[in-house]
Amino acid sequence: MIIQFKITQPTSTYLRDPQETKLGLSIIQHSILLIHEIGFERFTFKKLSESIGCTEASVYRYFHSKQQLLLFLFSWYWGWMNYRIQHEIDPSNSSLERLKKGISLLIERTTDDQRTPFINEAKLQEIIEQEGVKSLLTKEVDSINKTGAFENYKQLVGYLVELIHAINPDYAYPNMLITTIIEGAHLQHFFADHLPRLTNRSENHESIGSFYLNLLTASLQSNGISNQ
Repeated sequence: MIIQFKITQPTSTYLRDPQETKLGLSIIQHSILLIHEIGFERFTFKKLSESIGCTEASVYRYFHSKQQLLLFLFSWYWGWMNYRIQHEIDPSNSSLERLKKGISLLIERTTDDQRTPFINEAKLQEIIEQEGVKSLLTKEVDSINKTGAFENYKQLVGYLVELIHAINPDYAYPNMLITTIIEGAHLQHFFADHLPRLTNRSENHESIGSFYLNLLTASLQSNGISNQ
């Protein structure tokens, strides 16, 4: 077995599961480092194969395009975040406390997970913040969606929506609230790093978490809130 920690991935996100071979894991490892360094637009399989020391054809055995590779990274990241939320939240806490913890995990800057030595989660998080939306905003999104490629993201959102229902069953926009917080926080992190006049910057980005937790509480209080 190559690794002990594996995220279940939709088969539509790869041609051959890179988590199953040493070369595949090397492809994922170096793709994260390279995309983080030069950006998705300048990233090519030729540059990736050169950084690994393999042939370009070897990369194409795992992914038919760099868009599919980005989709794999997008799905892996949300599968990993879903795992963290499910395992780091105390089930004995109230629904509100669990929801706040889940949102905090989504917003905060992550560190590299030592259980996955071939994946740098800190760099992957920045890729998802800056490039992840390109997996969604494509002309092929409807056909891609039918393959289940976004299932890990949907499952994470669904879990947090269930907590909102437990807290305030009358709140009408739970899915919109969760996805607004997730995607908005990504954008605010980007602004804080590159366009600080477009956000209310703090040195360690804590203001982003504070803002969205305040937004969460205020939104759920619109129809009353309970600590279930």
